[in-house]
Amino acid sequence: MDSARMCGFLAAGCLLLLTLLGDPTEACSCAPTHPQTAYCNADVVIRGKFVGNSTPSGLSMQYEIKTTKVYKGSEAMQELRFLHTPIMGSACGYQHNTPFNGEEYVIAGILDNDLVRISACSFIQPWAELSPEQRRGLSLDYSKGCSCTVVPCYSMPCSVDSNSQCLWTDGIVHQTWDSNQAKSLACLPKSGTPAFCTWQSLKSQKSGFLRKSRLRQ
Repeated sequence: MDSARMCGFLAAGCLLLLTLLGDPTEACSCAPTHPQTAYCNADVVIRGKFVGNSTPSGLSMQYEIKTTKVYKGSEAMQELRFLHTPIMGSACGYQHNTPFNGEEYVIAGILDNDLVRISACSFIQPWAELSPEQRRGLSLDYSKGCSCTVVPCYSMPCSVDSNSQCLWTDGIVHQTWDSNQAKSLACLPKSGTPAFCTWQSLKSQKSGFLRKSRLRQ
């Protein structure tokens, strides 16, 4: 498994030790993740429906899903049926707390041999709640920015360390990370200067017939 792509998942998983040593309610903590970062760091990004769950072992739960679209991953992911996660929420296990009612979700996961793993820190969002720009990013634009890095700003002053970084200030400016930069922008290489990344509005990306047809899917 690629170590860079595993960073986010391992950051959650390694906190299991804290569960054993301290207050388990404080064991799982997730850093804010821009949708573009979630896409780029994941091995698999799909849209699908949760249809059930089971506990094949004492430490693991698997969710059965019906995959409806693959945004990132091999063609085999179209047949993906199960997602695996720690059974305990204190170990950053994902807990699906809504009914299995056919609602579609966007799910970003990590490949572990033949298994797709998710955690409480994974990007798992109802499709209906994503903005049109986020949907466009998943289909077309986030993949163009995987050489760029979105850097969350937790307190002022804050800055970036290189031209390939974009400063994410939603949490400071709007007191929520799910605001303008997350909903409408992507950190993409500047045209003509690929080593320089800037925030670019996904609203302004011109759409031809093919682009429009893909976004409606």
